[in-house]
Amino acid sequence: MKQQLDGAVVLTAAEEEVMEYLPNKGVFLAQLLGRVRGQGFGFYKGRMEPGCEISRERHADNSETIYILAGEALGIVGDREVPLGPGQMMHVDRNVHHGLRNAGAGPLEFLVIGHPDF
Repeated sequence: MKQQLDGAVVLTAAEEEVMEYLPNKGVFLAQLLGRVRGQGFGFYKGRMEPGCEISRERHADNSETIYILAGEALGIVGDREVPLGPGQMMHVDRNVHHGLRNAGAGPLEFLVIGHPDF
């Protein structure tokens, strides 16, 4: 369900288009909010298959916040790996190398906020 209201939008994340986040095989993202829709930040719902990861990356102009919904993750910040589980989040400032790895046997589900949008 997607409904435009005066100054708002209501949508169902499961109904939004999901794209594989290449070149990171097994990582899928649905952009819920973002620059394309007129917002100043990006809001994404992600799923990562077991054994997969988002390779280390750095955003010169964006900070990134990752919130774990389900599964077991390793957050990578610089040279450190930090275990993350449901209800935990990792915020990464601009210009910091970071990544995310599925450390569990099942799918990893997470939210990502990019400010401003990527």
